[in-house]
Amino acid sequence: MHVGIITPRYPPNTKGGGEVSTELLAKKLADSDRISSVAVMSFDGDGTETRDGITIQRLGSISNVLTEWQNLRAYPKLRNRVDEFDLIHAYNMELHPIVGALSGRTKPATVGTLNSYHFFPRSVTMDSPGPLEWLYEMIGHPTTGRLLEYFVRQMDAHIAISEAVRDLYVEFGYSSEKIKVVPNMIDPAFEVRRDIGTDDKDGTTEVLYVGELSVQKGVRFLIDAIAALPSAYRATIVGDGDQRTTLEQQVRALGVENRVTFQGQVPYEEVSSKYGLADVFVHPGIWPEPFGRTILEAMQAGLPVVCTDIGGPADIVRNPELRCEPGDHEALAASIRYASENGATIGERNQRYVENEYSPATVVSEIIDLYERLLDGERV
Repeated sequence: MHVGIITPRYPPNTKGGGEVSTELLAKKLADSDRISSVAVMSFDGDGTETRDGITIQRLGSISNVLTEWQNLRAYPKLRNRVDEFDLIHAYNMELHPIVGALSGRTKPATVGTLNSYHFFPRSVTMDSPGPLEWLYEMIGHPTTGRLLEYFVRQMDAHIAISEAVRDLYVEFGYSSEKIKVVPNMIDPAFEVRRDIGTDDKDGTTEVLYVGELSVQKGVRFLIDAIAALPSAYRATIVGDGDQRTTLEQQVRALGVENRVTFQGQVPYEEVSSKYGLADVFVHPGIWPEPFGRTILEAMQAGLPVVCTDIGGPADIVRNPELRCEPGDHEALAASIRYASENGATIGERNQRYVENEYSPATVVSEIIDLYERLLDGERV
């Protein structure tokens, strides 16, 4: 089977966890004896290279401002290339419409991973649109936006990376019969420590957050939770975003400057050291986030993980004591305390859990099974 992966960006060009997941998928497909070849087509530069057994074709740059224009620009670059593949897998959403538009030919079959809510109204992501985005929300989304979404639906199948994603897409009218839930996989190359517990670190509990500093990530509730906990609890916040100044002001207003540290953006290859110094990982989001790669990483590092009971993260964190209502800092504080007091046991269980349920062997096998069913003319 010859597989082509279409994505706006491919490492080393990254925007977030989606590109990391794309590279992992490509590598593991290329390693499988059920796949003959893998090629990636991206729009983040020029040139062709072969790396890790994968042909990477960078087909020039296209606008990342307007999705309609992105897809129009991508069409002539893709239409004469896709027929060389048995199956096309679209990743990272922006170019899903053009892949859907290329569906319906004798060849290839098409699959799109649903790893964001790119074509949904901003109300779904709890994002505050800027002036141009507000204009698109009012004019583009009800018109050309609907056309884009129509083409996304034309793909032969969709992979939802969590049950929460599947449920939301079905709610918006996508066919449940075309959606298969397959989570993201852990990165086996991610360096982890296996000796992390709740050993005494001068009597402190180190709480870690890794991610964007935006409203929907709910970091303000983590800061409130730290302020509500005893002084032995400290938080390290890794990441950056438009809310950083506001969050720093909140820290000063609560008088917890000596207990909350902002470390800014950290390169992906250096993040593992942050997990190694932590006792508890917290994901305090207040929106239905599609997944949560940082949660997998924290579990690989042997950490107990606390999250809010919404979206994809709640699919991963199964222990109800470690989930709480979004926006409830007192419940978040109680879950952090529980995680700290039971850290060693929970951390060891988390390592075993993600290594079994989210291993590349398990995840890629499910994806290839789906490919083969589609090529045999079967349903998802």
